[in-house]
Amino acid sequence: MISNSRVLLPRFRWRLLSPWLAGSALALAAGVLSAAPVEGEVSEFPLDNGLIERCIRIADFPGAHYSKHDHKQEKTYCSLDFSQLALCPKLWSTSPGTIVYDIDVAAYGGDYAQFERQHCAEGHHAREAARHKPGTFKISVNARDTSATYAPSAWVYYHFSRYFHTGIHVPVAVYRSMDVKKHNVRVTKPALEIVANRHGLGMLKAGWRFLDAIETGNEKGSGAAAALTDDGRQVFGVLLDNEGDRYGAEFNGTRESGWGAGQNNDFQQTAPYLALRSGDPVPEAAREAIHEARKNPKMASALAANTPVEQVIFWMQDVLEITLLDYILGQQDRIGNIDYNWRWYWVEDGKLKSRHAHDSNVPAELASFNPQRLKQSAINDNDAGVRPGYADFAAKTHMLDGLRHYHAGLYQRLGRLAADLGDKGPAWLWMTENAGLSNREAEAIANRTMTAFALLQSDCRSGALRLDLDPMMVLLPGAANNPEAAASCELDP
Repeated sequence: MISNSRVLLPRFRWRLLSPWLAGSALALAAGVLSAAPVEGEVSEFPLDNGLIERCIRIADFPGAHYSKHDHKQEKTYCSLDFSQLALCPKLWSTSPGTIVYDIDVAAYGGDYAQFERQHCAEGHHAREAARHKPGTFKISVNARDTSATYAPSAWVYYHFSRYFHTGIHVPVAVYRSMDVKKHNVRVTKPALEIVANRHGLGMLKAGWRFLDAIETGNEKGSGAAAALTDDGRQVFGVLLDNEGDRYGAEFNGTRESGWGAGQNNDFQQTAPYLALRSGDPVPEAAREAIHEARKNPKMASALAANTPVEQVIFWMQDVLEITLLDYILGQQDRIGNIDYNWRWYWVEDGKLKSRHAHDSNVPAELASFNPQRLKQSAINDNDAGVRPGYADFAAKTHMLDGLRHYHAGLYQRLGRLAADLGDKGPAWLWMTENAGLSNREAEAIANRTMTAFALLQSDCRSGALRLDLDPMMVLLPGAANNPEAAASCELDP
């Protein structure tokens, strides 16, 4: 059943304690329970025990642009009935998750549990026995020895990215709940058994133990409040799917300075970042940045000397979008988690267009547009932001400082968002009335947004920052050698 409605996320006021090991969040003491809404189109999945699992296509963000694919993907996610799918625990990386598989159930005697028993322990390879992997279900898990995972962050990233018209890939995300006992029996308990005797995976094991404690009622603190709904009878989280291959040092940086501020500073020594901080015109800045970045031996092995200037210029735009989203949404765990997809890019009727590039052969129907095959950056792990206590490394390592090139459209949209949030307008109401964020979370996002725009506008007005970056222009004949004049630093009326 589908309806336009809302559910209330359990919320609470946080009391911050001390930080701990790399990759984890700040410890949070239990606070005073309150409720915040998640509102949109609700799909319901009634269970035999009387519970009703819910999927919510969260209402569109004001002023955002969604593709037909976005809304189609939202509908697809909210058509997924967990009782008619195989569910396997995620057995890699640092945080728990539930991998959703569509299988030929008849081949397993009509029993999804048989597939789960036979194949879930195979990890990534379980996909080979399934027909399709529709998505991943992730629940908020935050404890002293776990990785940082906050489900609302992922759907806020999705909707904010559509407001900013990003060229990077940010996955579609929806709200989903599940019977807590069924999730524990089908996913969490098997995960604990599978990982028990495997070496390493310290944070992942801790995450599954913590989730088990939540689901069995042995954990009743703030961690449980952030993961349970329906009077504790269901867990809730985000349903989404990842897409892309992992970049090496050429974009993620060398990471030779260690976790935290170190690797975030290393990220700022990549070619696109160096180009963004160069005072030369965009094409020359990109060209020189390749040479400069390759002075680091680790970078030289990842970044070819003949890397196309067009690729670096597109990466420059990607960096602007990633760092802006991470800055205002308080992302803790970005570096090393940036992926890519190959795409064809071309200009048609004055607009930049793209589509998947499955190989290096130019499709016949695109040949007349002289398309470029370039890497599109993708940020898939967006669940370590928004929540109080996470370390905002984009802000801590001053990623918006010292920029010399920026995209005029991105700048304008940031300015309008800053004004809206300052006035507690529609964007503010979306965060607190649609996205399930607390007033404290919304205030933090608003303050960071206004700070980001004030910083960029100040640099722009001083002449240090030029609004002259437009990747589309490098695909037009002669444009790379004839850059357009920078746009105005003032907001459009």
